[in-house]
Amino acid sequence: MQSKYKVIVVLLLVVIVALVTSMLSSALLGQQHNWYTTSDSGNQVSCSKCHSNVNDEFENMPSGAPHESRACEYCHRNESGVTYAEGDGPGVQPGEEAHAASIPPCQQCHSPDTADLSSVNESHKSLNDTSGLNEACIMCHTGFDKSMKFTRALYVEYDITKVSGNWTVAGFDFVLSNSTFRNQTPPGSKHTWENASVLDCFDCHSDVKSALANGGHVPQSKNTGGDHGGKKAREGHKGRRHNFSRTSVTIESCKPCHLPDADDFGPGYSHPEAQLDYHAATTEHCYNCHYYGTENAPSGGNGGNGGNGGGKCPKCHNILRNDENHTDILYSMSEFCWYKMDTVCVGCHMPGPDDNVPFYNGQFEVYTEPSELIELTPTPPP
Repeated sequence: MQSKYKVIVVLLLVVIVALVTSMLSSALLGQQHNWYTTSDSGNQVSCSKCHSNVNDEFENMPSGAPHESRACEYCHRNESGVTYAEGDGPGVQPGEEAHAASIPPCQQCHSPDTADLSSVNESHKSLNDTSGLNEACIMCHTGFDKSMKFTRALYVEYDITKVSGNWTVAGFDFVLSNSTFRNQTPPGSKHTWENASVLDCFDCHSDVKSALANGGHVPQSKNTGGDHGGKKAREGHKGRRHNFSRTSVTIESCKPCHLPDADDFGPGYSHPEAQLDYHAATTEHCYNCHYYGTENAPSGGNGGNGGNGGGKCPKCHNILRNDENHTDILYSMSEFCWYKMDTVCVGCHMPGPDDNVPFYNGQFEVYTEPSELIELTPTPPP
């Protein structure tokens, strides 16, 4: 008797499995003999039949978001130089470079912005170069998961010595390796849109924020008053560089250097020497202002730079050309890239927020983000 019930139970299970399988097959293969034509304008293929997740992303986009009102074929069957399968019957066009759809390059529609992203002045050029253009755009402007690894030298080493009465920089070397990992899992996916106005630089650059908060990344300035034309390491600009709070680092701390087209020296004065060919953030250098900035710096009165008058701004801007110690160092670095020059500036001006910038023979070790450490051997004389 028990065997009889077991057989009945097994048969019932078989019937249930058969019914479930049949329903799944029907859902998957239903209307499999109905033909989607591509002979008419537009796209008759129901992309959302397989890509329902993408369809949901578009339906949940805020009104007016880029691409929100576009059909699938606007991007995926519209790539320049690609022949897609099209038509039925005698006039059929077989697909060549793509059959049904392709992944278009962002630059096809956004060439001005993508060209700027490839500029040598763009801080994110390395992201574009290593990940590819579409990936670079997606990482910032969509809710797609992203994983990044920033690899720099642990520290940059060089010697400053006086040879035959002239100061020189030599022995420049990148030492060891330092890596910072950033993993982000924002809500959304590849087809969701994040407007540039809500982007937070520190989502990716938390190591730079840490360095800034502790005195690194750029030369430190303890005040924005006093004699701007003097050679004190502690005195920065009012409005442009070095004047942000080291304990409360915000995106506003980044803008003076990395968005230099802002009118940040007062009404009617901008900085024509700034590198402006960029998409999101430029890589500015000390050299831009402290060498090239002299000619257009305010030269008198109270205009332009925090009430600084008497022609003192040009003195400060001119320091790389007219100050004997600095010009020696600058000329000895003529074969260096600007990043190396910036490191030398930071090496001298960051460790001493007091009046004395150390000019004596020494070896510098300038550590990269997130460290704020500067090692100088021998230590400064008393």
